Amino acid sequence: MGLLPFDPETTLQEKITCICLKPSGRCRAELGEANLQLNYKKSRYENDVLLQNEPINTNDANSNKAVHPEYKEEDIKELLIIGAGPHSLTLVLRLLEQDPDFMTDKERHEQAQYKTRMRPINQVNNHIRKLRRGPNAVFRKKKKPSLDTSCPPPLELNDILQKTAIIDAHGEWMQTWKENFATIGITQLRSLINAHADPYDHRSLEYYAEMMKRDGELITLKHLTQRDKDFNGPYQAPSTSVFEDFHELLIDAYGVRNAVQQGFVESIVPIENHYQENEPLFEVIVKDSQGNSQKMWSKRVVSSMGPNFTSKDSLVWDTFLKDSPIPVPKECVLRTHEIVPWLQQKQSDGPSKRVLIVGGGITSAQLALSALKSSWCNGVTLLQRSKSLQRQFDVKNEWMGKARGRLLDEFWSLDMKSRAKKLKEYRKGGSIPPETLKELHQVAVGRNSEMELREEVEISHVEYMDGKLHVSFDNDSCSEEYDMIWEATGSQNQLKKYPALFSLSHHLPIDEVSGLPCLGKDLSWNNDNMKDDEPQGKQKARARCWCMGVLAGLQLGPDALNLVGARHGAVRVAQAIRQDFAKSKEMNIS
Repeated sequence: MGLLPFDPETTLQEKITCICLKPSGRCRAELGEANLQLNYKKSRYENDVLLQNEPINTNDANSNKAVHPEYKEEDIKELLIIGAGPHSLTLVLRLLEQDPDFMTDKERHEQAQYKTRMRPINQVNNHIRKLRRGPNAVFRKKKKPSLDTSCPPPLELNDILQKTAIIDAHGEWMQTWKENFATIGITQLRSLINAHADPYDHRSLEYYAEMMKRDGELITLKHLTQRDKDFNGPYQAPSTSVFEDFHELLIDAYGVRNAVQQGFVESIVPIENHYQENEPLFEVIVKDSQGNSQKMWSKRVVSSMGPNFTSKDSLVWDTFLKDSPIPVPKECVLRTHEIVPWLQQKQSDGPSKRVLIVGGGITSAQLALSALKSSWCNGVTLLQRSKSLQRQFDVKNEWMGKARGRLLDEFWSLDMKSRAKKLKEYRKGGSIPPETLKELHQVAVGRNSEMELREEVEISHVEYMDGKLHVSFDNDSCSEEYDMIWEATGSQNQLKKYPALFSLSHHLPIDEVSGLPCLGKDLSWNNDNMKDDEPQGKQKARARCWCMGVLAGLQLGPDALNLVGARHGAVRVAQAIRQDFAKSKEMNIS
């Protein structure tokens, strides 16, 4: 039999009772079949309950027997974090640190102008010594509590290791970041020495390098000068090796080395917690590397995913090669996320290749450097559809200096549509640091290889013949032959391109502007335009779901994706989570 056409307001217990009261000898069989169907459609029904704010009475013994939830109470996680990159690590360490830097970006930059307002140097050095001694030293209770009495208490390490699920495609901290840097051969960061994951002080990396006698790996950026009125330091960026070693130290010191598990989050659905009345849960579908899916349940969810390159279509394939009469090898045209895996497998032997790289940002320039330094490459053309923008950072220098607080205040004073417009204006697409451009030309000259930068030019036609890509441009120049085309044209950072969050938006709709969600100030799935009469279950679910990284740009500003944005977002989200944990423990529901 099918489920009875109950009214949407009917509770689950009323449905079961209705079936039992039917005057039929088949009552028991029908009840069993109804339970099976209710279990089969449980996720959908639970969500309806959550949306209508009519929770199942979990204190009713008969109700509990009828529902048969898929999970046990001990299966429920306190927190689930999607991603294990720099943003996620920065958050987790701030959840654990007893005396964290919870300053706003404005406060931090104002304080940095006066050394007397910052933590004493000896305290920062003591912190680094504790890091080197490991978790026992880091988590030792301080004799004197923090002066900041408003700081919510930290999470216990067990809260992270046993009650938190951190899901990442690679299953290790910052693995994608490390692989990309190693494969492309990036030897120094674009970010400054004060941008890192340490939760205690923004100068920790600098003092760590000095303590380890590696201050020579703090590289002076010669194009930054003290004559720049918009920027007054620091004037150094860390080498890749010292940055990585420092973060390996942080991972071990805070005891989270094995906290990450491999997987890909496919969907997030808010449901009702059968064990705590009026409390929501998130049902999360996670797929492993073998393609097997499993369900997980968590009281809180944080998305800290990086930029989405995989969903971006290939202009060359779709426009020119899709209907080619001659089969085109897949490796002839690669998108951003496909280039690093190809480089990892590339052998030095074989015929030399000429590469056309499309893109105007730092990634395209770094890929050009990597190719030029390789024995298999005999030439690179770097193609940009606009004038090359030479810039030390992704944004103007003033965003990294004393004016940052004022600029953020101006940004926050705007409505969401105006903020989205400003984000594009501030970043201006891609940009390349001056030292990277200089190195490009030096490598090209030293190798006696062909390296050409073409600006304000686009591809007009591509044809595959005789094992070569014949490329024409819109500047009326002659067709040229290439072996490969690399499309390093950025990512599509829109909510709909992230399957897990897009699924969440179906159950908890949220306003979007230019594809970005309009988050709350604490980066929760909750903005000022939410209806006051929304069911309590939905309101609680929104308040316990946070989004960091590039998708938080409407709240964090133009550098939301960068390491500075990781710290900015982690401060907001860590405070919210620590406060929610503390409140839940007081109510004995955490």
